[in-house]
Amino acid sequence: MRVKKHKHTRRAIGFYKIHYGFHEPFKVLLDGNFIHATTSSNLKDLDNHISRLLGCKCKLYVTRCVTQELKGLGSEFKEAATASHKLDLHKCGHENKAEPAHECLTEVIGKDNGGHWWVATQDKALRQSLGKIPGTPIIFATVNGLHLETPSEMARSTAKEVEDDSMALPKHERESAALKDLEQLRPKLSMSKMTRMALPTAMSARSGECALKDLEQLRPKLTTNVRFRRNFAKTESGAAKKKKRKRSKGGGGGGGGGDGSGTSGGGD
Repeated sequence: MRVKKHKHTRRAIGFYKIHYGFHEPFKVLLDGNFIHATTSSNLKDLDNHISRLLGCKCKLYVTRCVTQELKGLGSEFKEAATASHKLDLHKCGHENKAEPAHECLTEVIGKDNGGHWWVATQDKALRQSLGKIPGTPIIFATVNGLHLETPSEMARSTAKEVEDDSMALPKHERESAALKDLEQLRPKLSMSKMTRMALPTAMSARSGECALKDLEQLRPKLTTNVRFRRNFAKTESGAAKKKKRKRSKGGGGGGGGGDGSGTSGGGD
């Protein structure tokens, strides 16, 4: 199970690297509920755990809105609030008035995640909304450790569109003189193709018997010298049986002669 998990994680990391330009060291934006879940599960060294998950060095960030939210949640989240102060602070632009953490993180990510952020959160609603933003990888925690979500359908479809656009001809090549000449020749080529397509139609209009006769004339006659025979069970021929009988008779006579010589020798 662990090997399968690491395999999916490596594939997802490679997907974001190739299609969305993520590069090392990765920048990970942490939500308050993720910090609380990891500290309560004794996963306190987040820098080490997330670096092991993503396979490279990572930089962990929080926003001021996240730290303020953890402070206001009471003594139960005191350890998480203390752990958030040890992380790097990302300026979210809400220094004057703090906003809810999920709104702050959504605003930092933006419409296309231009900052190449990895988001670590336990909020299911936030994970669903971030899944609609292409190129936004999400990390979450369970009792079995940290996990990376597989790329969403939105991320895959957007990557496919970008790949198709990159493989298409550039605008300056489409407007070149060579392609313009090809466009002028294309109607003539299409007309010749239409005439070729009209031949089978004309042949199909003929009567069925004439069409079959023409087909028989065009079809090559297959000839072969191979003869097929049925394999029967192998039995002994009559000649082989006679040879065996002769051998058995000859063996018996030789034995009798030997006995007779022995007795005659004894008489002498």
